[in-house]
Amino acid sequence: MSLSLVGTRFPEAELSQIGRMLFVRTDLPEGSIEAVVIIVSSNRAGEGAKRKWQLGAKIHQMSDLDLERLAAYLEKRAAGQPVVLSE
Repeated sequence: MSLSLVGTRFPEAELSQIGRMLFVRTDLPEGSIEAVVIIVSSNRAGEGAKRKWQLGAKIHQMSDLDLERLAAYLEKRAAGQPVVLSE
């Protein structure tokens, strides 16, 4: 999974540490899901206050209910039109 963090207050040493565990809550249309993830890659890009983190993470722990909710959401997304973001 890819995580993008803007305006985080975590020290750089914490988010650049491969193997570091994070608790993540994600809002889906059907409700929130929560997981403990492990950082597998990290990159910080941008300048000044606009710097943001791009983290690669793998799910370490997630409840069965949240896993079912995530799987159902991903199935719906795969069957539907892709998300298009425009500015």
